[in-house]
Amino acid sequence: MDFVPAKVEGGLYPSQISPGTKPFSSRTVISRRNKVIVAIITVAATVAWNLCRDTFDLPSSKDVRSSAAQDPEFDWFELDPASDIQWTDCYSGDKCARLLLPWDYGTPEGPSATIALRMIPAANRDNYKGTILINPGGPGGSGTSLVGRAGRTISRIVGDSFDILGFDPRGTGASTPSANCFETDSQRKLWNLQDDHRLLNLTDDTVEFQWARANVVAQRCEAKIGGEWGIARFMSTADVARDMLEIVQKLGQEKLQYWGFSYGSVLGQYFSAIYPDKVGRVIIDGVYDSHNYRAALWDSNLADVDTVISSFFQFCHQAGPDKCPLYDSSPEKIRARYFNLLHAVEAEPVPVPSAEPPLLITRKVLQAQLFQATYKPLTAFSIVADTIHALEQGNQIALAKLAPRIVDPTECKCTVPKQWEAGNEAWSAIACGDADPRPFDANAFAQHYLDLAKDSDFAAPLWAGSHLKCGAWRVRPKWRWTGPLEAQNTSHPLLVVSPQYDPVCPLRDAKAVQKRYHGAGLLVQNSHGHCSLSAPSLCTAKHVRAYMMNGTLPEPGTVCEADELPFVGSVANVRAMSQEDAELLEAMRGLSEVVPMLGKH
Repeated sequence: MDFVPAKVEGGLYPSQISPGTKPFSSRTVISRRNKVIVAIITVAATVAWNLCRDTFDLPSSKDVRSSAAQDPEFDWFELDPASDIQWTDCYSGDKCARLLLPWDYGTPEGPSATIALRMIPAANRDNYKGTILINPGGPGGSGTSLVGRAGRTISRIVGDSFDILGFDPRGTGASTPSANCFETDSQRKLWNLQDDHRLLNLTDDTVEFQWARANVVAQRCEAKIGGEWGIARFMSTADVARDMLEIVQKLGQEKLQYWGFSYGSVLGQYFSAIYPDKVGRVIIDGVYDSHNYRAALWDSNLADVDTVISSFFQFCHQAGPDKCPLYDSSPEKIRARYFNLLHAVEAEPVPVPSAEPPLLITRKVLQAQLFQATYKPLTAFSIVADTIHALEQGNQIALAKLAPRIVDPTECKCTVPKQWEAGNEAWSAIACGDADPRPFDANAFAQHYLDLAKDSDFAAPLWAGSHLKCGAWRVRPKWRWTGPLEAQNTSHPLLVVSPQYDPVCPLRDAKAVQKRYHGAGLLVQNSHGHCSLSAPSLCTAKHVRAYMMNGTLPEPGTVCEADELPFVGSVANVRAMSQEDAELLEAMRGLSEVVPMLGKH
């Protein structure tokens, strides 16, 4: 799910360091310590479920395209909104529209929300099969952005007989009004710079600090987007599910065709439960249990994250010294080096004064970097390895070059970004608004943190902030779905897709959800990372295409192997493949660049 880790911190325990390993000397890391005061920039360890603007969301050299790169002058607000979908050419071959939908479906004669739509038309009109809606997660991720970055790649996977349509859910992206609680995007970034450099834990004042920050944002949002007709009251997942139904019907389709990632899996569960007779083809990929989500528990997510973290050391060892700069004689030795360095940096942070802007590498920075890398090991594990190697070597030149990949740099810009390029507070409005009210209680939070730590000492301090944010949130939605999140009879079975080891949407959640939707199929991909697209698999691509084209579900117990591994590289025999299969696998490789970040807010 595109859920994001929270901006809070915690600690590792000495038990995570291999016994008998010589402690890493902090003098090596700090050999060039400069006594000049440098600006401290810490990473925002939040992830949401956005396929959003994450440090690791890197544009591909092929099909994953940046919207700005295609047409930096395109202005969504120059399109006239209408109650019907009126397509306009945009972004070099795409179609765009702004659709007016009821702000409150219980008051259809009231004001309207404007929903941004972006579509890549089907190339094969002779065998046209309709439109597939996609959602990148978050909650709050931009579907129009996802179409720009990965729409053509998705089209290659499902087949060119489908339109690929992304929309910006209420309050997000180019949809209006925006769930914006700050006067400017720069103001939001300055607020984020005030975050604590320490990891959340129960032994100091970090909980109180993060609780206070959560309250500041919650109070601003209540004042700016709350109120009787504030947009935050009309952004529930149930509202968005109804929006999808309206979009489908206005396209002239009877039923929904959909591929949702991360939080998009929650949206797919809601739609299928509320409108079971409108399910055409629904794929939910990287599945978060909507029962846990609606209860505001956020405690099922970390079951497999430590396995993904361990794979970093295993794949590095398997790849060898030519492909992994941290290679050592065993995965255990690589693990020990990592954690010894982590503790050294905790004792003595590493300044990088020549980075632009200057950077101070703290334990929180490194811990968040690896946690975020577990979402997309194929593209991000190498960055972690390069960072740790540079720190071990005391290589300031390398660290300065890596700085933009270690943290998300903040820049002062005189130009005001367009609404769809700026941040927002949609995560809290959606996730906390959907949730059962759960007022903050210090003792309950302490137990919540300890429960998370049982699954992962490493990730718990980076994940627990979701609990704090929703504890502070005050705005309640006008319409919140409290009915069953299951269906005994959908008009077509769902396809549930899950990696074997997903860092924030574990396979156990996917299995639980599959059982609630009668007849749903389950496809397991034997890989590490968030959602199936984090590791290319020809087998997965074929099952996705077969389901979308003709409704075929995989046989029970089907497990697809990944065709490329972190550090190791390709393990598929491409030469033995047909041209069609090779092209399909290449398309899956393109999607590995746009993995959603569940919980990013």
